[in-house]
Amino acid sequence: MRLEPGSRLQFLPGVGPARARLLERMGLVTVEHLLRHYPRSYLDARRFVAVRDLVPGELLTVTGTVRHAAAVRTRGGRTDFAVTVADSTGTLGCYFFGQSFLARALTPGARVVVSGEFDPSTRRMQNPLFEVLEGDLEQVLHAGRLVPVHALTRGLTARGLRRLVREALDRVADWIADPVPPAVRAVGDLLPLALALEQIHFPHDDVQLEAARARLAFEELFLLQTVMGLRRRVLAEEGRGLVTAGSDTLARACRDGLPFLLTPDQDRALAEIVADLARPFPMHRLLVGDVGSGKTVVALLAALHVLEAGRQVAFMVPTEILARQHAATLARLAPKGVPIFTVTGGTLAAERRALAPRLKAGEPVLVVGTHALLEQKVGLPTLGLAIVDEQHRFGVQQRATLARKGVIPDVLVLTATPIPRTLALAGYGDLDVSALRNRPEGRGRLVTRVAGEEKFPQVVEFMARELAAGHQAFVVVPLIEDAERAEFRAAQAEHQRLASHPLLQRFTLGLLHGRMKAAEKQAVMERFAAREIHALVTTTVVEVGVDVPNATLMVVENADRFGLSQLHQLRGRVGRGGERSVCVLVPSVSVSARGRQRLAELLRTDDGFALAEADLRLRGPGELWGVRQSGLPRLKLADLSRDEGLLLLARELAQRVVAADPQLLAAEHAALRATLLENYREPLELAFAG
Repeated sequence: MRLEPGSRLQFLPGVGPARARLLERMGLVTVEHLLRHYPRSYLDARRFVAVRDLVPGELLTVTGTVRHAAAVRTRGGRTDFAVTVADSTGTLGCYFFGQSFLARALTPGARVVVSGEFDPSTRRMQNPLFEVLEGDLEQVLHAGRLVPVHALTRGLTARGLRRLVREALDRVADWIADPVPPAVRAVGDLLPLALALEQIHFPHDDVQLEAARARLAFEELFLLQTVMGLRRRVLAEEGRGLVTAGSDTLARACRDGLPFLLTPDQDRALAEIVADLARPFPMHRLLVGDVGSGKTVVALLAALHVLEAGRQVAFMVPTEILARQHAATLARLAPKGVPIFTVTGGTLAAERRALAPRLKAGEPVLVVGTHALLEQKVGLPTLGLAIVDEQHRFGVQQRATLARKGVIPDVLVLTATPIPRTLALAGYGDLDVSALRNRPEGRGRLVTRVAGEEKFPQVVEFMARELAAGHQAFVVVPLIEDAERAEFRAAQAEHQRLASHPLLQRFTLGLLHGRMKAAEKQAVMERFAAREIHALVTTTVVEVGVDVPNATLMVVENADRFGLSQLHQLRGRVGRGGERSVCVLVPSVSVSARGRQRLAELLRTDDGFALAEADLRLRGPGELWGVRQSGLPRLKLADLSRDEGLLLLARELAQRVVAADPQLLAAEHAALRATLLENYREPLELAFAG
């Protein structure tokens, strides 16, 4: 039978049902899936030398003839395999652990290429890459070249997978429909898809490898930007004749009552939001604000505009603690008489029954809540604005469910995770972005220090002095129970250790972690806010939004285990009042040089945007990509720390395609449409469902 790109892998010669099941573990079902399973790295085995010129510690390649081959039985019962390879200058031993089956391939007289590191004490290579030459040296797969290293699963060998990829390339690469339209390929001067797949798996040289990577990375970015463009166009065209900007009376009254002036950034962001509210199209805006930059105030002023226009507002947050805290903060800042309610899983049935008729009647109220706002019985028929705080805790589906409660409401997404420019373009291409970069005046100075484990006694002494002065402290640990790796302190064990410390025994220490029930967590936070708890030992549940201005000390243990942005979020839990505050980062005993480098970035700057750029550069996009809602394609080859040029080109060309053919019905867009519907159906369906 003729293989197609969409044929199941079990029909590829060399696979069969058993191996197909192994490949399916890695999500590889079709032949095209296998070809899109790009190498994760490459071994450079191109340096050919004579046997006499081998030097230890370098990956080198020898061409020769197998002289001797034999199975070797070990004392432990394992059967290894040993061969001797000779060229005109000498002989080299090659030893393969537990691979006696190689006797079928490495027979005396066979011409071979072997690549590995030479051990001068034994005059051999251990488990080298090898290739039996049956033709031209240029045809080798496994040695003497840039050798692809693919991700594997138990039961699959690297050699076996490379052979399958070679078979798939030969049979179907030329038949894979290219989702990048011809006009886009021409502008981008892109390699043909079949050639790019060939060179990403078996590159001839570094130049061809980079050309293939750039071509396939562009494809990833182009598909992503097309998804974003389609979603954005649907939102822009969905005119609803609904304007949710009030006359500014309530918002102005609120501003006049604030104990501080808005920063220029806050003024600018609010003006952008109000302009969106005044248009008869749904707003889809992201408000990015560094820690303590005042996003909540901007969101409140926007909400007051909508309430004044007679519409309801839903303010959705990830945890019950934050819901109650936000509700209290909003009630304190809002003009007297503005109706603000809380709906969470812990809201009493009597409170819900009392609120339900007002919501169902469409009364303009501000409701702060958790996932409980998504419940069908929570009616919001005149929802005009959905504010979603900390977007990375919610998926596309949850936001869409909230949006469906109203007539395509305006959506304002808040995130305290500063986002690098390229990540914002890649992950938030369907949202307009407003940024708050400056902290309001009147905040106390925040100092960051790194203290090794040997200095922890001094850290405890400093904590005792801060608590004695009437201040409060956080101690953050990564886990809540002892793990196999002893350097991770459990929150429970650390709470017990600190509570029994002679300098801290007279203070009340609280414990907070994610496995506690919502009511228990709420009770602990209320006691901490009321200063009944002096120091709080906690996991990263406090990372987002928790606001206790009296807290002046943050201690983060095993700090090198966190990303820079997460550490910056934790640091932002202190320095929220007028007092000088200190964040102490305690690295683990086994901290790496890279870990120390990341912590040094925190000492260098308190600019969250600069730290996010550093995190992207040092760790890649994985840590930061989590700020994006689920359902969008992940990137395999595109590197957001260096591919901004590709991203901008992909964005521009995707916008052209969507503008010219918003349904992708033209013949030249057929492959693009099919690829998007097959791979990214959820984000597209949710956009069109509006």
